[in-house]
Amino acid sequence: MKSFKRSGIYLVVMSALLPGALMAQEGTDVGTISVQGQPLGGGMMVQEDSAKARSTVTREALDKMPAAGNAIDKLKYTPGLNINSNDASGLSGVDYTMRGMTSDQIGLSMDGIPINDSGNYAVYPNLLGDAENLQEIFVTQGSSEVDGPHIGSSGGNIGLVTRRPAKDFGGFVKQTLGSNNLSKTFARLETGEYNGFSNWISYSHTEAKKWRGEGREYSDKFEMNSLYEDGNGNSSNLVMKYNRQENANYNTLSKAQFEQDGRYTDYATTPEYNSKGQLNKYYKIDRNPFENFTLSFTQKLQLRDNLSLTLQPYYYWGNGGSFTGQTASVLSSTSDRAGQYDLSNLGSNTYYRPSWTQTWRPGITTKLKWDINEQHSLDVGYWYERARQLQTQPFISINGDGNPAQIWGKPGGSDQVQDANGNTVQGRNQYTVTPAQKVWLQDTWFFSPEWTFVGGLAYQYVERKGENRGSLYNVPENRKATYHELLPNFSASYRLNQENQLFYNLTRNMRTPPNYVLYNVGDSINTKPELSWNHELGWRFQQEDMLLSATLFYLRYSDRQISTTNADGDYEMMNIGNVENKGLELEWSGQLPHNFNYYASYTYTQAKQQNNIVSNGGHELPTSGKDVPNVPRNLLNLTLGYDDGLYYGSVSSKYVSSFYGDLTNDEKIGGRTVVDLAAGVYLPVDKKIVKSAALRFGVSNLFDKEYLTSVRSTTFNAAAYNGVKASTPYYNVGEERTFSVSLEATF
Repeated sequence: MKSFKRSGIYLVVMSALLPGALMAQEGTDVGTISVQGQPLGGGMMVQEDSAKARSTVTREALDKMPAAGNAIDKLKYTPGLNINSNDASGLSGVDYTMRGMTSDQIGLSMDGIPINDSGNYAVYPNLLGDAENLQEIFVTQGSSEVDGPHIGSSGGNIGLVTRRPAKDFGGFVKQTLGSNNLSKTFARLETGEYNGFSNWISYSHTEAKKWRGEGREYSDKFEMNSLYEDGNGNSSNLVMKYNRQENANYNTLSKAQFEQDGRYTDYATTPEYNSKGQLNKYYKIDRNPFENFTLSFTQKLQLRDNLSLTLQPYYYWGNGGSFTGQTASVLSSTSDRAGQYDLSNLGSNTYYRPSWTQTWRPGITTKLKWDINEQHSLDVGYWYERARQLQTQPFISINGDGNPAQIWGKPGGSDQVQDANGNTVQGRNQYTVTPAQKVWLQDTWFFSPEWTFVGGLAYQYVERKGENRGSLYNVPENRKATYHELLPNFSASYRLNQENQLFYNLTRNMRTPPNYVLYNVGDSINTKPELSWNHELGWRFQQEDMLLSATLFYLRYSDRQISTTNADGDYEMMNIGNVENKGLELEWSGQLPHNFNYYASYTYTQAKQQNNIVSNGGHELPTSGKDVPNVPRNLLNLTLGYDDGLYYGSVSSKYVSSFYGDLTNDEKIGGRTVVDLAAGVYLPVDKKIVKSAALRFGVSNLFDKEYLTSVRSTTFNAAAYNGVKASTPYYNVGEERTFSVSLEATF
């Protein structure tokens, strides 16, 4: 594999040195969608002809949704997805499931860059950029893309596509105000096109107060997009995005806490210490500072009329951490856990101890497309990435008013505790390198005007190299694991006539275990990767004023990975064996008389465990035949809209059925229906300076429904079994009714 690795580094270097190497906008979109005709349902649905289930949310729909939400928030009516956010600011936590898969099982890319965390595959709102700068968002509900740059995807992909620079000089400004002191200011400047070059640059500032408890959220974003096109099929596209945030976290609640104390329960607002001298859960220390930067330079070379080469080097950098739902830590000279440190210089003090992560993540995707003849088109590609993560847990002093001396826990900070020998004391100190690569070959066979077949094979190879540098709890140790698999795919599409299309799709996926299996005592570095077979059988009916799609899906997992904690509070990876997800997705949209439109989606998901599992204590738990936690069986979205070119409005309702919080299905959370409103008016302008303007309104959770949205921490069993004590699941909480209003103008 050594020469294989060198080839990846070679491609990164060469692509960066190619003078005038050019790249296309369409190359930035992993799994480009073939879209025809006008979008319907207020932009919530478009015509598509790929041989797999897909959904697209257009710029029109993004504009009409309540302001300030992030890109994932905008997908909440899409079939297959159950999306929940901590609040309407777009800055706080977001979680979602799709066909029974959790967010850390679903690939997420921005212009072809993987943005799931490289260690545990989590998704964070700070990575999503400004929704105002997106052209569209697409979802592949079950089937992964053969060229998808993901090592943690069990199936499916969400893709964010950045808007192209405009041809003319101009700008766009938008001011949003809302409940809980929400304020977002956004501005974008367009340079227009000159000699093939066009650019835009944008800035936004968002802040809001938490809707429950105390604390505020702040974010500043800088983004830019530069595009060069020579008119002969060659182009270059440079996209850069930077975000810096300082957030206060929300506390999660148990079902009993929610029912007894209500939805506004959160962290303490005054400092309180327990009998051990620890500062109890207090809002000033439950913080989430983070900054991140992404860069992609996508290039397309049209080598011949039927042969094109796409190169996309990229880089991701992240620096930040979180202290969530914990008591502050006590550290003293009499500590029974000194590890490799000499704590004789310390008195007994309480400290802020954030889990801090720094990530450096360069990579490159290379694709060659050869249209051999009228019947065959061949795609060959190679993806390489070398992610590095330094994960630490420093101890930082707490001031008398309860604020940490410094909320940023980057290694080397002056306020971090050092032992008698000058070493920074760490509760965790791990450095992980993850080289990952994939090669693939795929042929598209246009057998006849009615039949199209696609067959491909990918080989993915991933290494985890872990260096435990020693902490209060561990001694220095190096560990390593390797995962690799052949991943075939096949699809067939049959077009009965201009209006009807049938398709079948089959893909194989591999999810590499998270990086923490290298370090945790209870985990085995020989943990097998999670493998899945994804089947889809679908039908599309498409007319000018109506679109309808129906998809049956079946996913079978082997070595399904579930994260839990042991008696010491450390993460462990449990293999719960085989799991089967199956169900139905429907999506329907169209135009009605008198400028009305409609959109509806329905999803039925049955996610069943196939084996009993063994708990940490060695006792078998009755999980066979039980539902996978956090997977509602029924999701129903209904939207009725109106748009006459001057005024628009919509009322949307979303029903989510009940779900379980534990593997043995002992604790059940009831379903809910939440209704949202959106409306706006396109303001008259002179067109000389201001090209367009709009005033937009939004109301979320119109009837102020109180509910628990999703499981935050899943447990094995919420009721006691023979030899196994009960454990408590904790949940995220649905936000109260909120309002927003925004004024925007294009110059």
